[in-house]
Amino acid sequence: MSSLQEALTWSGPAVVVLFTLGRAESPLAEGAFDLARPDDVGVFPVSTESWDRHAVVQAYDLTFEEGRLDDPDLPGLLRECLRKASVHAEGIAWLTFEGAFHFDHLFTDDIADQIYGYCVTGEEPVVVWDREIMKSDRWKREIREVRSVLDRDFPA
Repeated sequence: MSSLQEALTWSGPAVVVLFTLGRAESPLAEGAFDLARPDDVGVFPVSTESWDRHAVVQAYDLTFEEGRLDDPDLPGLLRECLRKASVHAEGIAWLTFEGAFHFDHLFTDDIADQIYGYCVTGEEPVVVWDREIMKSDRWKREIREVRSVLDRDFPA
């Protein structure tokens, strides 16, 4: 099992945390992630009261049996989930480890290695299934580009 898989299963079943940040007020409809076949989907609105940007943030916990993490099709299915989520949100969707969310650190170098996928509306989604890539300078640059979209489209 890779360190990515260990990180996703630290508390039991595999939980893929997908966040959206955008203009859409409503969460995705039930069944929106069915193509990835999660065992359960939790939906959690994230309060933005203390944040200085006008955006709506939603969190989705996609729970899978641990063995599903070995499915070679899962990263591609998660890319499609990111695409659908970013379009619905009218903004950005990303995959990150549980507990890695904080408004002050969205898409910054200090948490780049905690993000393993992203999609900006209208662009191709990216999913990285390798912890070594997530620790690379190239990955930090990609995450900084997402930050520039955040700053441009949702200014402080």
